[in-house]
Amino acid sequence: MNPELARKRIRAIKRSGLLDGSGKEQFGLSTELVRAMLDVPIAIISIVDEDRQVFAGHCGLPQPWATLGETPMTHSFCQHVVAGNAPLVVNDATLHDLVMQNEAIGELGVIAYLGVPIALPTGELVGALAAIDAKPRNWTTRDRKSLEALAKIVEKEIALAISELKYRSLFSDMQEGYYIASAIRDDHGGLKDVMFEEINPAFERLTGLSPEKVVGSSLLEVVPHVADDMLPAYARVLETGTVLLHANQTSVMGGRWFENRIRRLDEDRIASVFIDVTERVKAEERLRDSEAYWRSLFEKLEEGFILGEVIRDADNNIVDWRYKEVNRAWGELVGMPPHLVLGRTIRQVFPGIEDEWVFEFANVVNSGKPSVFTRQVGTIGRWYEGHAQPLGPDTFIVLFVEVTERLRLETELRDRERQLRTVLDSMPVGVALATAPEGRIIMQNETLMELIGQDATEAKSTDEYGIFSARYADGTKVKPENFPLARIMAGECRTDEMEVLFRRRDQSEIWISIVGEAIDDSNGGLAGAVVVLSDISERKRAEAQQDIINSEISHRLKNMLAMVQAIAQQTLKPVTDRVHVETFEKRLQALSSAHDVLLDQSRDEGSMFKIIAATLNRILPTERLDIDGPDIMVGQKGTLSLALLLHELATNAMKYGALSNEAGRVTIKWTVEGTGDVQMLRFHWRETDGPPVALPDRRGFGSKLIRMGLIGNGGVQLDYAPSGFVAEMTAPLTQLQNAE
Repeated sequence: MNPELARKRIRAIKRSGLLDGSGKEQFGLSTELVRAMLDVPIAIISIVDEDRQVFAGHCGLPQPWATLGETPMTHSFCQHVVAGNAPLVVNDATLHDLVMQNEAIGELGVIAYLGVPIALPTGELVGALAAIDAKPRNWTTRDRKSLEALAKIVEKEIALAISELKYRSLFSDMQEGYYIASAIRDDHGGLKDVMFEEINPAFERLTGLSPEKVVGSSLLEVVPHVADDMLPAYARVLETGTVLLHANQTSVMGGRWFENRIRRLDEDRIASVFIDVTERVKAEERLRDSEAYWRSLFEKLEEGFILGEVIRDADNNIVDWRYKEVNRAWGELVGMPPHLVLGRTIRQVFPGIEDEWVFEFANVVNSGKPSVFTRQVGTIGRWYEGHAQPLGPDTFIVLFVEVTERLRLETELRDRERQLRTVLDSMPVGVALATAPEGRIIMQNETLMELIGQDATEAKSTDEYGIFSARYADGTKVKPENFPLARIMAGECRTDEMEVLFRRRDQSEIWISIVGEAIDDSNGGLAGAVVVLSDISERKRAEAQQDIINSEISHRLKNMLAMVQAIAQQTLKPVTDRVHVETFEKRLQALSSAHDVLLDQSRDEGSMFKIIAATLNRILPTERLDIDGPDIMVGQKGTLSLALLLHELATNAMKYGALSNEAGRVTIKWTVEGTGDVQMLRFHWRETDGPPVALPDRRGFGSKLIRMGLIGNGGVQLDYAPSGFVAEMTAPLTQLQNAE
């Protein structure tokens, strides 16, 4: 601050008289209101001098500072508000560079501080209005705006206090105006004027009228404009003899107000002592304006406000309390017109109300300590949350809001969270939930912690996913941004999955499968994501072993089938009927295709779709096939059996059935019926739009193979209807999927 401005500020403060005392009685209500509205233990109005700060108002200060009413600058946060002419927000003083060395932290317990500037009516900064907490706190924008609004009120109070101080000083230094006047009566004895006989020097100082002009002159001659107001007052005093205190305003003297104490000296003479009360009248007007302002402020509050007074029984126990004042929001929050409760007790307003509503505020009054409450008014079924503050002997104030809906939602949320936790902990796989957009992991189940050997909620954002150590199958390290959760949070995908070798913190390693999926909010935006982790170590070991076995089997099987085919060709070379030879070769090819499916899957089972495609694509026009069914897995035995069966059905359709002409079609459909171990696979082969069908006149190996069904033990229904051949086969799904 500019040195000259600083000196001007100090001079203005000293002239104001604000350094003469703590001012607690004058500004106590403002600091109490700060404590109630911001829910803080300490509130101060600090006047910052050259080397100290004086508390013009305070509540909640520890001793000895409350009694001293001031601190040295080494204990002042408010000096920084004045220096910067701006609010000072300190969430944790021990971490704040500007004040972390301030001695108020240790001696006054100042940890969280929110201060805003306050100024004199002439504009000079005098100090700060501040809210203080003894623990770290994140001040909100609403907190700051509330404090700034209260600072405006404090500034008005300061202006009024300075004005009143000036008036009192002026009043104590000057003499009262004094005059004696005699009655001038009309012919009927009525008072028509008075003549000034004597005035004192203060008369001239107060009115600006010299003795030469006043003494010996009448009221109508000196100040005719006040005659209509003053003459009736004089007449009353002369008639009754009672002392009259009368105030009047004069327009010729700048509209000033004077207060006259008039008494009768004798039947025709009066004496009056008067003072200039212009400032007092204006102060009263300001006070009325201030009260109107406060009333407007309270009426605009969204929080309900109560000014209550306790009621005691004969033993001095508090048994009830009455409403002295409530605001508009009170009526809206309880559903009752405010004017109906003033002067009534809470037990009268809410018959049968819980005793805690009386005891809560009784304890506030008796202990002198504020209280925070969350409680239901059972008679109207609403929940309220608020702050109660002692105000004076047997009085208190309350600020509150309705929280019925919030508590209902919180209860539902807790119930859902418990349900979700129960479900998650019962799952055999690891599960974690993360919030968008930062990717913070907020929930996990026990299985996940056991699986990865660490607490996943340590990751507060995707940037911290580096705490998870994993490698791909080729040994490459997984980057934090490549985990499914990170990719979903970045908007790269909606679902993602990966298989990685995860290193636990105890340095053991485990193969896990990670599957992530996005979670949307009610507006369709990304709310978060869920990931499911499974232990696939056993599968990976089995796959590695199976790869070795399959490689060897594949090599030997190919050699064997090639040898069988070569032997067959040499053996059947003399056979002139090549149809049987070709049929045999095709059946060998069907077996080879089935083994290709098994080897391609790298396991002892094959996909239903792949078996059909591998068997039929070589011999049938696929555009004339309609295939539909769930993509179930079939075991090794079932795969070989199904491949041969499909080959025979397809061969017959090409020779005699629907595919022997240009228009026929074949529909292959299968379904799974039942549950658990009694599930049955129902397989349909239907031919349509082919030539008329008749029952075959002989049965060869192919017909026998078809009648053996899916797993070689029947369960077959054949229909050689003229409209087209139909085969329906059933088999237990467990037998079909059996690898042996």
